[in-house]
Amino acid sequence: MTEPVALTRHRDVVAAAQDAAAFSSRASHHLHVPNGMDGAEHRAFREIVERQMTPQVVAGLEPMLQRTAQEVVAALPRHQPIDAVGDLGEVFAVRAQCRWLGWPAAVEGELRDWMAENYAAARAADSARNAEVAAWFDRIVAAQVAAHRDMAPYEQQTAAERPVDATHRLLEERVHGRPLTEEEIVSILRNWTAGDLGSLARCVGVVVHRLAERPRWQQRLRMLARELPAQSDEFDAILGECLRLDDPFVANKRVTTCPVTTPSGQFIAEDTPVLLDWTAANRDPDVFSPAFDPHGHAAHNLVFGTGPHVCPGRDLSYAELRAVTAALLTATALISPAEGRQPVRHEPPLAGWAQLPIVLG
Repeated sequence: MTEPVALTRHRDVVAAAQDAAAFSSRASHHLHVPNGMDGAEHRAFREIVERQMTPQVVAGLEPMLQRTAQEVVAALPRHQPIDAVGDLGEVFAVRAQCRWLGWPAAVEGELRDWMAENYAAARAADSARNAEVAAWFDRIVAAQVAAHRDMAPYEQQTAAERPVDATHRLLEERVHGRPLTEEEIVSILRNWTAGDLGSLARCVGVVVHRLAERPRWQQRLRMLARELPAQSDEFDAILGECLRLDDPFVANKRVTTCPVTTPSGQFIAEDTPVLLDWTAANRDPDVFSPAFDPHGHAAHNLVFGTGPHVCPGRDLSYAELRAVTAALLTATALISPAEGRQPVRHEPPLAGWAQLPIVLG
């Protein structure tokens, strides 16, 4: 198998991400809706995904996200070490996701168990183990789809009875004039859930680590948290800069459909696997200064990608991260590193923090 070519320069990564014709997203033999699709097929399925995450939908979810975050933070002990990733990030990610999707609280424990095994399988780089973990997750998703299908048919319910969760909305969607297949529905939900759970928990870890280590920025964000939603733009810019500096979204795969020369002069032959290295691109010294500069760096920040495959859940992700960060800051006077306990990084291919001991005061 040809070794993948890693693109690390910001301009090369941007050019590849924006050129879906030369850098195809069909880099896997498995169905990935819509991430593993190109062209018209990608656009048709992406429209479905985007309808579930419009600004109006996200705005409607924000009160639930805020309540969930406050509930999780209120349950955390004070003045003793906790793990910001496991005790806060993972719990919030799973609970908020289940409520958005309309899944029962009973599935939260299984999803957290799955997350732990998924991390372990990724670190082991064992294809058989990864396949087992993927199959396990598909069973979790398929069971929830079946449970939603077993409810009364949509057209037989009154407007007040019709559920508004994302899983039900997805079951009502059409593509090319037909209902989505079971495999397509499971793939979309897998993408949302498997992709969001771990990544949101890692985002929480990255943000909390930076705030715990830098009290001045912690106090600035705490002040802004008390003035939300009026200060959402500055609040989100600071969150984005934290993620740029310690990007939890490492890379995406592409494969070239023709010979390509990148803007920096790197030649790549046809049918070559390529890695878009977001982490390296987000630290390119030709683009970013060494300073922590939320507004100055925002226009070039690639945490959520760029081009036709830019993350459709960007607004939802910011709403989730804003809710949990604001809840944590407004409920505390100080977040500090736990004395005598060292944080632990995720091992490749993952990024961010696996464990982050902190103390809430």
